[in-house]
Amino acid sequence: MPLPKPASDVEAEIFEFVKESDPSTAFLQGASEYAGKLFIPSRKNLERVARKTDELRLKAENNSQLKALDSLAASYALLEPQAPPDGVLSAYFGYMIKEGIVPSHLKPLTRNAVRALQAAAQEASEKKWPTGLRLLTLIRCDGLLEIVKTIKKETTDKQLKESLDELVDATKKYASIFRVKGFKNQGFDEVYKIIKKEGAELGREKIYAQALRRLWDYPETPEEVEAKGLKFLEREFPRFKRVTERLAKKYGVPAKAEELSKAITKKRSVKQNEILPFLGELRKRTERVVNKDIVRINPKYETKVIETPLYLSGIFPSAGAFFYDSFTSSPKEIFMITTDPRRDPSTVPGELLNGLIHEEYGHCVHASNTAVAYGAKPTRTDTLFTPLSALSEGISFQREIEFQEVMDKLKTGKGLTSDEKALVQFFEKRGGLEVWADEYEFYTWMWRIVRFLRVIGDARINSGKQSLADFIEWAHKKTGLSKSTVYHQLFPAHQGYGPGYASTYAIIGESIREIQNKAKRNGKNLLDFNTYACSMGFPARTIFEQRLRDFAAK
Repeated sequence: MPLPKPASDVEAEIFEFVKESDPSTAFLQGASEYAGKLFIPSRKNLERVARKTDELRLKAENNSQLKALDSLAASYALLEPQAPPDGVLSAYFGYMIKEGIVPSHLKPLTRNAVRALQAAAQEASEKKWPTGLRLLTLIRCDGLLEIVKTIKKETTDKQLKESLDELVDATKKYASIFRVKGFKNQGFDEVYKIIKKEGAELGREKIYAQALRRLWDYPETPEEVEAKGLKFLEREFPRFKRVTERLAKKYGVPAKAEELSKAITKKRSVKQNEILPFLGELRKRTERVVNKDIVRINPKYETKVIETPLYLSGIFPSAGAFFYDSFTSSPKEIFMITTDPRRDPSTVPGELLNGLIHEEYGHCVHASNTAVAYGAKPTRTDTLFTPLSALSEGISFQREIEFQEVMDKLKTGKGLTSDEKALVQFFEKRGGLEVWADEYEFYTWMWRIVRFLRVIGDARINSGKQSLADFIEWAHKKTGLSKSTVYHQLFPAHQGYGPGYASTYAIIGESIREIQNKAKRNGKNLLDFNTYACSMGFPARTIFEQRLRDFAAK
């Protein structure tokens, strides 16, 4: 079934406004009338969006609509310089995945992309930007140039090629506003030298608290966000340390996460060209187990696994998920796995399993179950793609620890279903269940520590309390994780999405965990709870959590 019909004229007006203000996303989700269109971030258009949002706020019928409008308005009011090239890059990638090269769509998209960057350049050239935002912008401009190069190689349409040449010029001119000496987007070592010398300030100190509230619907203050991150880290780091020490003895290396990860990678890494086939075999068996033990997956679920293109690897250093055609009766999802050695790729079987659980059975199932209203009845407002959609990160974060319980059950060998036995047999043929279980636990807790560091780093860096370089040093000494991992998992992607985004994984995930535990104590079925949670769409965080509390208490 397609999206639910608007419950009122006001909800219909909000939906139309969201599509008009983000036409590329509207097209990718199935609104064909928006093919080739992009939002042009001129001052006139930004003022128009602000006025319309204010008008709709006065008409809003409920808190859900009001918070969605607040989030959307905040994202356009923020509009940092990395956002325009990021929006253009995301549009091209989406078009390529959705339909390949269709010149009749890509030609108007390219013309509008040139206009968008020219309008953004006009606004950006009037300001002095901090180093951190310049780096985030250059990373995205580099990705945009890469995808343009790819399209030019694959198309035979002369007009499209000429338009793409104009886009290259516009992108280079835009990037020239944000030059950072020595930056060539060649990986961590290059960037680390720059940020140690010049810093990586983001200039968000005055707006961080407001961004938390309006963009992501956080009731916490910046100080409370940091305190939660520290509490989570201190609570769970001892287990990570114990797992690291135990496995370090097996591998004969010092009990440091960085050294152990290198040893595991050296011994167990899947070759780059074998990762996709390997995941294909793994997910056949894993999906059946997840469907029966963790969350029900709707029968229309359709997800493809692809290798992260080079032009996106700087933004997605490990993996990512994308959703398409959610406005139609045939929604589709994509799970990307990064193999680019310049980034922070997952290559160890247990870590690939962790990524699969997070991206596919977290994000992709959330999007698909919502699109078909499988285990809940989301409103049209609940299905809007605003920054509030980041609550999906919390669902995916919680999914990782739920599968840890499955791995613990598999290790006992007691009461296993036929699907669970089939998964064990797969593990046994590829190193053994014990090795897989050790790897999954190590990488699951490593990623939990990474997410807690993101919370702390997000609060400190955006508040101006600590520089990025100093935070990387602190996190490395505190946890034993490599400086490269800390950088890649906090900065290029997550800070590019705006202040507060990096915290959504752990803050929301731990909230879901707490409510889920209460539901279990009340005798609720885990499958029912999780299926409901990942079928209700993308409402504001506080609304989402209250609905879960109500479900847990019934």
